[in-house]
Amino acid sequence: PMARPREFDVDEALHLALHLFWERGFDDASLVDLADAMGIVRPSLQAAFGSKEALYRKAIDLYGREAMAFVGEAVGGETAANVCRLYLKGYC
Repeated sequence: PMARPREFDVDEALHLALHLFWERGFDDASLVDLADAMGIVRPSLQAAFGSKEALYRKAIDLYGREAMAFVGEAVGGETAANVCRLYLKGYC
């Protein structure tokens, strides 16, 4: 039998999980809380992401790819002053 397609956007679910982890911390964000925040049922969360630890790692990876993407651009600056300017601009 074929697996059913996911009925939710994985990246959007990761954004929502990241927000809850950010707000409550790893220990205080339960699987039930995460599933509720992501708008999915717990079995779907576990089927898509596995454990709470795996979901956390994927959420942190998403943060690194998106929120910290400017760092890669900044370190490519031509001068030290340009690197600093691009780095600080990324935080604004």
